[in-house]
Amino acid sequence: MSLMTTALALPESRQVVRADGPVAAVASILRRRAIDPTKLSFAEDRPDSTDEYQREVNRQAWVNSLRLSGHSDYARFTLAKLHEEQFPDHVRTYVDKLVETREHNRQQEKLPEGERDIVRPTVQHLILHGTTGSRKTATAAAAGAYAVERGLMARFLSHSKYLHWLRPDSAPAGLTRTQIVERYERCDVLVLDDTCEEMDEYATNHVRTLTSNLITARLNSGRGTIFTTNLNFGQIEEVLGERLASRIGGRALPLKFVGADARMPQRW
Repeated sequence: MSLMTTALALPESRQVVRADGPVAAVASILRRRAIDPTKLSFAEDRPDSTDEYQREVNRQAWVNSLRLSGHSDYARFTLAKLHEEQFPDHVRTYVDKLVETREHNRQQEKLPEGERDIVRPTVQHLILHGTTGSRKTATAAAAGAYAVERGLMARFLSHSKYLHWLRPDSAPAGLTRTQIVERYERCDVLVLDDTCEEMDEYATNHVRTLTSNLITARLNSGRGTIFTTNLNFGQIEEVLGERLASRIGGRALPLKFVGADARMPQRW
């Protein structure tokens, strides 16, 4: 009895393809799937979208940081919407200088280590200070949005929430304490809103340490920080200490906001 049987014919999709015709084979498969290969756009014909993709990542990071701090509605602010008393030209120049510094350092990093000229921005801290309701936070939000537009990673952070998130088991869902610290230490621009809010001229050593670690890490890496506060330098010094206040005030541009409370609260 013969043990040999007639081999079954292979279906068309599994026919042997000659090595010298892979392109034709792919075209044949596409046609069987009702796709005309002559009308396809290939990757090399499309413009590089890496920069735009990164900007979209930055936009999402910015919006998410506003949401986490409870300031989602501030996503609507842009430099074009600021009034003259909100210093739009100063804010624009500040961000532009951060971009210029970053691009300079990126080019320097391509050189051998001994030949690099790494610099820090002349103005690293922008301090928006003044009376309650004088649109400091709106200005800072517009600055963050402009930084994103210029290709920087910007994040918004309430000072009091940051301190709360670093307590045991208090970080927002899905984030660890370490992730919180890294997220706000490493972004290109940080808006630290309501700095020293409701601390009543007193802060524990723990609060001072956490705040100092954040500001010092950003200062040492040359990253820009925008502070908003109702307090003057002396009051910040009372809360955080002379050493940390000096670090905040160094390489800083203070802009004073004045005027009536824009929220127009009803008084009784």
